[in-house]
Amino acid sequence: MNYYKFPADINNAPISEGVYFLSENASDDGVVYVGKADNLRERLSQHPDPENPCLQRKNISYFAYEVTNNSENREQELIDECEPDCNRTN
Repeated sequence: MNYYKFPADINNAPISEGVYFLSENASDDGVVYVGKADNLRERLSQHPDPENPCLQRKNISYFAYEVTNNSENREQELIDECEPDCNRTN
């Protein structure tokens, strides 16, 4: 997976449906949030989400994305796989 600097490289994200990762470092072990979007570039530009206090506390420095036409299912698969801190509800 390719990681990009956040927020400087948001324009590298496509205007496509998919899932995205917010990370504190440029590796899969730094993923703090997984989300889905109809427009990846637009959604990434809305982060860090002010409604998510966990994201406000993190040092989000990188993002990655995956284009998919099944973003809802893929998002849940990735949350289960990565167990990101800011997707946890408890």
